[in-house]
Amino acid sequence: MTGAVICGIDESVSAPGAARVARELATRFEVPLVFVHVLAEGHTEADVRAAAELLRDADTSWAPGAGAQRLIEAGHPADRLVALASAQRATFVVLGCHGPRSSLLGSISADVSRRARCPVMIVPPDALPQLAALTTASFRPIQPAPA
Repeated sequence: MTGAVICGIDESVSAPGAARVARELATRFEVPLVFVHVLAEGHTEADVRAAAELLRDADTSWAPGAGAQRLIEAGHPADRLVALASAQRATFVVLGCHGPRSSLLGSISADVSRRARCPVMIVPPDALPQLAALTTASFRPIQPAPA
């Protein structure tokens, strides 16, 4: 695995949890991490500043670490995330989910999970307390099947 972990960051309550999971995956698998926020077409300079601040929060407060790339894209979120995952040959895409666990996936997470060519992890809004105990030791390497 060499492709980046792509983490979509928005203003949702699940974004901090998604950022933490993405950081842990990137650290565990020793791959680059990319935090990305997608703006609507016709966005303003104020929207770009707010997006940059949101990405900074993801990188420095929610999931502190070193070396993450921060990108601001414009367009439809699912389209941009899938295109970025393809261009980066992503190892994983990590997204937050707006609804409770009992509901269906949101339209963006569902669309990305159908179209991405890599595993997509959806982090629910109530996952943050459980993520406090998450460490790289929580991930066990997959052993190849015996020949």
